[in-house]
Amino acid sequence: MLPSINYMTLIFALQAVREGNLKYCNTIGLTLDEMREINKLSLDELFFISKTSLMFIDVSVNHERLKNILIRSRQELQYQQQINRAVRLGASHKILYTYFGLNTVDVAARRRLLGITIPNGRKVIPDENTDARIWLLWKKKHQKNTESLQALDAMMQITEELYNEGYTFSLTVIRSRIKLFENNILKGGG
Repeated sequence: MLPSINYMTLIFALQAVREGNLKYCNTIGLTLDEMREINKLSLDELFFISKTSLMFIDVSVNHERLKNILIRSRQELQYQQQINRAVRLGASHKILYTYFGLNTVDVAARRRLLGITIPNGRKVIPDENTDARIWLLWKKKHQKNTESLQALDAMMQITEELYNEGYTFSLTVIRSRIKLFENNILKGGG
């Protein structure tokens, strides 16, 4: 059986009073006299209050706030999924910092939680044909700013497409190739 709202409110209020947090009690509508009485309650009295069906608390839902919280929680979930996707695709510390602001400790912890290990040594560089394939995929999904989250998403899609074709290039390698192509174009080389 779930504890009643009365009981839960009194427990939180009692804890707040004993910690000297009278402001919390004021925000839920308790007067100073009520706080004093709550502080005097015995265990038996608390038990009785928890069993009574008469409610002294009115609960209402702020629908607009709830809607905003639900929207924000979905956005946060998508953001966390995008970070995990980048980590699984082999994003470097630099990429995870640039796009998501994660420091090295955050990256290491996330990799550990996801069971991701990064092999030591140099990354395999694509051959000329694969470079051309990466470039064609990038042009198809072309993003103006390679530093935007939309551009990163396009790079992750390219990495996933190449994985599906049997290649094992990490997101770090794909991003470095795309940035190299873009830099060559800016310099007039391609």
